[in-house]
Amino acid sequence: MSDFKISRGHGRCAVTGHEFADGEKYIVALRPEGEQEGVFQRVDICMEAWERQGEEGYVAWWPTEYSSKRKPALLDPDALWEVFHKARRKKGEEPTQAEEDAEPDAGPAEEFSREDLDRFAYVAALGLMRLKKLKLKGTRRSRKREYLVFETPGRAGQRESFEVLNPELDEAGVEQIQDRLADLA
Repeated sequence: MSDFKISRGHGRCAVTGHEFADGEKYIVALRPEGEQEGVFQRVDICMEAWERQGEEGYVAWWPTEYSSKRKPALLDPDALWEVFHKARRKKGEEPTQAEEDAEPDAGPAEEFSREDLDRFAYVAALGLMRLKKLKLKGTRRSRKREYLVFETPGRAGQRESFEVLNPELDEAGVEQIQDRLADLA
């Protein structure tokens, strides 16, 4: 699987120059940049400009909402590893039949349900991937669930592999878990 490089947003429409207001919806679109494979230019486009110009020339796009508030980044690799190892399912630990059959938001009324722990492990893995401490190697399906397969960088004999249940969170769900993790830190 390839590593992709994507630039950050700038808080304004790349077409009109309009500065986004808090809560304003806009489109993030990616287009290839140069000849190098896996390098994309991020283009933030206000809804009005997107409706006029459309998707031509872009390889991916999605709606999002602007926020001027910078969330505290969970960029401490030691803290992320700690959360990751405490929250992840251990090797070979499959969901119980009850977990398989449960609705996505159902779970025991504990401080941290198994679902919470799966979400924490997922978000911690994303943070570790961003810090280049983990690489996404692929996916594995089991019954109704999908697992992301991560590997630590390094020499072939020294790499560790981890599987993390994909809780299929949207952007808001990831932000909610990041906020909960930041509160715990």
